[in-house]
Amino acid sequence: MKVRLVRKLADCLDGIDVTGCEVGDWLDLAPADAILLVAEGWAAPEDSDADDGRRMPRSNELVRAS
Repeated sequence: MKVRLVRKLADCLDGIDVTGCEVGDWLDLAPADAILLVAEGWAAPEDSDADDGRRMPRSNELVRAS
């Protein structure tokens, strides 16, 4: 599953080695790893607008529909 790295604070994110990867790089990962990085805000899915430079919102910043 392809995701784009949108944040990187270390070479190992949630147990996934991203040594040599930079913000903006496309990563081809196992689906479970890709989903984890997206859920934690480290990456964006292939079909998102993350390539326009916007960061992923944190869970406490999401607006809930009423």
